[in-house]
Amino acid sequence: MNTMVFGLLVMIFISTLAGWYFSRSKKSEKPVRVMLFVLYFWLFVFIQLITFAVLHYFGMLDFIIS
Repeated sequence: MNTMVFGLLVMIFISTLAGWYFSRSKKSEKPVRVMLFVLYFWLFVFIQLITFAVLHYFGMLDFIIS
């Protein structure tokens, strides 16, 4: 499997788990929890993208890619 596809699947998995974890602890109605899950999911996706972009920019991911 391509490294990029594997990395994206891992990012989606981590974001799904984090979104589920943070949205399930809220005591509110189900539609609100679903919206919170979507919010947390995209928040964690963008945090991971920014983190990996900064690491790539400074050359700290070279040992993983090669």
